[in-house]
Amino acid sequence: MAFSTDFSSPQSSLQLYAVASVYVNGSLLAEEVSINITRESNSESIDTVALGYAGEVLGSLRAEVTVESAVPAVGFELDPGRFMGVMQEISFSLFVGNSTMTFKGFIVSDNFSHAVNGPASLSFKAKGTFIDRWQYMPPAAEL
Repeated sequence: MAFSTDFSSPQSSLQLYAVASVYVNGSLLAEEVSINITRESNSESIDTVALGYAGEVLGSLRAEVTVESAVPAVGFELDPGRFMGVMQEISFSLFVGNSTMTFKGFIVSDNFSHAVNGPASLSFKAKGTFIDRWQYMPPAAEL
């Protein structure tokens, strides 16, 4: 296969990719290093003698978010323990490109890590209400 120098073709077009950010109770987590969002149906398989696998039954819907943040020398940007100790409901807003997802939930675990020649990091996991779709946010020029 010959190398194509036709840079006007869609296969060679470059594009910008989304940057994500997370807000907890309206405050940006500026030290965030990674975000992982999981939406779960918690469905259960239904197996029958006659049909074998017959389908699924819907379980308790939920969203889970895991955030990892760097820890600056001055201290923690967010201390999850103050929310965990009293099971305080918090609001998560996730922004990815021109889409957003906001849900309420609880921080259920956290983990601090540090090693020689490595950064200090804090991660936490939260569970909350299921959101079935990302909401489109028009760019400022479209408003």
